[in-house]
Amino acid sequence: MKGLTSISISVVSLAFAAGALADQSDQLQEIVVTAQKRESTVQDTPISITALSGQDLSDRGITDLSAVVQSVPGVSMRTSGPGQTELEMRGMTSAGGNSSTVGFYLDDVPLSAPASAQNGKVVIDPDLYDLNRIEVLRGPQGTLYGSGSMGGTIKLVPNAPDPKAFDASGELTFGHTDGGDSLNSGINAMVNLPMGDTLALRLVGSEEHLSGWINRVVIAYPDFPEPTGNVPGGRGNVAAAPVAAKYHDVNDEDLTSVRAALLFKPTDWLSITPSFLYQEIRQDGLSLIDSVPGTENQYQPYNSPEPFLDHINISSLNAQLNFAYFDVTSTTSYWSRDEQLRQDGTEGIATVIGVPVYPPNGFGPTSPTSLEDDKSHQTSEEIRFTSVGDTQFKWLGGYFYQDFESDWNLYVPTPDAVPLTGTGNGFLQIEPTKIIQNAFFGEVSYQFIQQLTGTVGLRRFDYSGTVNSAVSGWLSSSGGNNVLHFYTAEKDQGVTPKFNLSYEIDKDLMVYTTASKGFRPGGGNQPIPTSGDLGTQCAQNLAAIGVTGGAPLGFDPDTVWSYEVGEKFRGAEGRVTLNSAVYFEHWNDIQQNVPLACGFPFTGNLGSAHIYGGEVELDALMAPGLMIMLDSGYSHARFVTNPVGATTTMDNRVQDVPDLTASASLAYRYPLSDAFGLVGRLDNNYVGSRVDVTSLPNFLPSYDLTNLRAGVEGSHWAAMMFVNNVTNKMALLTNSPAINVNVATYNRTAVSQPMTVGIDLTYHMK
Repeated sequence: MKGLTSISISVVSLAFAAGALADQSDQLQEIVVTAQKRESTVQDTPISITALSGQDLSDRGITDLSAVVQSVPGVSMRTSGPGQTELEMRGMTSAGGNSSTVGFYLDDVPLSAPASAQNGKVVIDPDLYDLNRIEVLRGPQGTLYGSGSMGGTIKLVPNAPDPKAFDASGELTFGHTDGGDSLNSGINAMVNLPMGDTLALRLVGSEEHLSGWINRVVIAYPDFPEPTGNVPGGRGNVAAAPVAAKYHDVNDEDLTSVRAALLFKPTDWLSITPSFLYQEIRQDGLSLIDSVPGTENQYQPYNSPEPFLDHINISSLNAQLNFAYFDVTSTTSYWSRDEQLRQDGTEGIATVIGVPVYPPNGFGPTSPTSLEDDKSHQTSEEIRFTSVGDTQFKWLGGYFYQDFESDWNLYVPTPDAVPLTGTGNGFLQIEPTKIIQNAFFGEVSYQFIQQLTGTVGLRRFDYSGTVNSAVSGWLSSSGGNNVLHFYTAEKDQGVTPKFNLSYEIDKDLMVYTTASKGFRPGGGNQPIPTSGDLGTQCAQNLAAIGVTGGAPLGFDPDTVWSYEVGEKFRGAEGRVTLNSAVYFEHWNDIQQNVPLACGFPFTGNLGSAHIYGGEVELDALMAPGLMIMLDSGYSHARFVTNPVGATTTMDNRVQDVPDLTASASLAYRYPLSDAFGLVGRLDNNYVGSRVDVTSLPNFLPSYDLTNLRAGVEGSHWAAMMFVNNVTNKMALLTNSPAINVNVATYNRTAVSQPMTVGIDLTYHMK
């Protein structure tokens, strides 16, 4: 179930998975991927790619995207909890701007993140049961995957309906999290229903509950210790204050997910597949702790619950036509997402406006709780033509259209402030962001000699985007109920090229080099207050960094050029694979997130960065049934020009990027008979130190987490016991931006799940 998973990544999977205990292979089996919009294996694809098969997911018990990300070389994340994870890859943070730097796909459906969400460019967090594979493509993928894939692309590929045979599977998970009061539980089910030779329906459903471990503590009135100043560590001693109420395990998570796909294949040359996904994640509180005092608690001066909701619907229609010399693929999709986040901003607002948490007139600055409602929806179409056959000359070409809209709505009600301010509207902002993109793309490759292949790709794009903002409230520039309107429009066009050269030294070793370009669209900022006490403070903060006349309402695209050299090796008669790559990137006109002490950040095109590093992945079958996996990634991401020193510390590090990530895994299968055998695995994942930014840069120390699984399996079933976070560490994952104002007195910090023990039972009827 989500959050209970052990994690490890390999580019290949064991060929002797459950169901083949009596016939264990002595080779590593490769995974077929579609990273280049056509089928090939990981070892034959001349880019840096990690693939995780559905069998690997099952063996490790992985159903959570963030667990996958933690162990993939070259990938990092910002997270505020379930459904609130932002992806970074190869040193390219997504902290600024309106678009992510990492593309995210469910099959061929592009899933853009909310444009202006305070918690980041967060991707959906789908349940991963019954996936065929996950593909992680590192480096700019601008030619085939377009904007927002500057750092790379992640694809989740579900299992397709199969008209040839009935298939069904199920999974039950039970567990306990240290510090949690409720039982973790999960149920997953899949059924594949063939209907004759031309029709099949595949249904997947999940229902999961994850116990929380973080408490919400309400301080007794009027004893909430006032902040001692807007400086780090300036918060009062809330841990020693008298308690009015304590709500345990507020970050309980409930997930419901349904996925359906229908395959209609009337002839060998035509297949049509409509699909649908519905998912909902609910929490009664956020998976964050107060960094001061750093215990597993959230402290509040008022009783203000902070529930979270993430609701997703994805519909798509895929059609494939197969002709003698080429294939035609069309993917039409529409999806909508509604993410509602509540957060108590009493303490932060009291700090920036200079009033006590319990003012003399008796009103709380944000009681009831503030609400951020991020609604997004997108219509997209991609049609592509792809050559077929193992020919000397290969080609593909296509057209892509995207109509994306993200509505960022923030409500800060203050009903008790009417006697003082004349309005109960503390802050109200309605900000729809719309982006329309068109692109034509193509790629050709030619095999000059048997071992040498060259590939050239181009994507011709144009986009237009608008941001409309309507702002009111006594905390805004309007100073009351008058509505101020702001508008910005951005558009651009250009070409993103790719050049690749690969050489097969022999059947087991390939080397390659790639030069490619990526880009991200420009966009608009939320307005920064310019009047009143708060506006005066913001103006002073802007002037201190050389910005006069108010923060810019718009910002331009940023771009990256990447240069990569890599190799793919498969040796020892298929028992060892060693894949590695080194790269250098120049990131220009970076869309930086700039914090202001008044609590309002903005994005500007500020500075450039040089990023260099590499990834190494080693998988080795040491003996029958015994496999070791060692993966690591190094990313030296540093600003070379940066006019805003307040956004960095530690030698001009780029935000959110660890220098080093690594994982080590040991897996063992021992057949006791033809019917069943023993299974065990040990995983350790390391993430280096990072810098993130809320009101100021924050240092996050390195951490490593260890997970253990062991049990028995038969040809159709498995029973596993697991212990995740064996040493019960509290790793600091991300400092989460506030949806009200960011202040230096304290941060909210996402932390790792405590030690969790449980049982995982699976059965497959096929």
